[in-house]
Amino acid sequence: MWSTLIWSLIAWSSLLHIHPAETAKLIPNLGYFIEMKQMDCVGNPSYFANTYCRILPPHNRSMEASVTIMQKLSTFSGSLRVAIPNAKKVITQIFDITFDVCKVLRERKRKMLIDLMVNTVARNSNAKDWKCPFPKGKFESKNMTVTDLPPMLTESPFYVNLDFFIPKVAHGLNITLKGHLFEIAKVNARKKKYL
Repeated sequence: MWSTLIWSLIAWSSLLHIHPAETAKLIPNLGYFIEMKQMDCVGNPSYFANTYCRILPPHNRSMEASVTIMQKLSTFSGSLRVAIPNAKKVITQIFDITFDVCKVLRERKRKMLIDLMVNTVARNSNAKDWKCPFPKGKFESKNMTVTDLPPMLTESPFYVNLDFFIPKVAHGLNITLKGHLFEIAKVNARKKKYL
């Protein structure tokens, strides 16, 4: 039923020449939001000092982070792992991506999950232009909120582990995040049932 409704709206919007972003506004109850439970970040002080991250109350849907880059970084890689528990509480890894940060920023050829991460961090950061080499200095991003999640997800707890490292030299920074993904339509249905 939902897929029929979505395709009908897309067809009508194309006939009426409505932008796809405007079409999305016609479907207010579809989508997701993330509620974060725990966030930790640890840096190698030779490369990343004064590492700070926290989840922002009251709804725990946004976060802020800052770090001081101690030396210019011209070679820089990352590893992103996302896992969810199944019904038997066994943790299943659903994404495991290793990427060259400089290449990703230079070529702009990113996977959806990396794009989501870059856009989330860059949206409210003090970095004017993301490119390598990364200069020394303080980097901060405030009020980061995860948006534009892919539509094939389902409600569940999740675990994210993001590592940054200098290949074959040193580990640089680790960020872990635990939270829960909620589907807006299901949350609204539960509200109607109990209110």
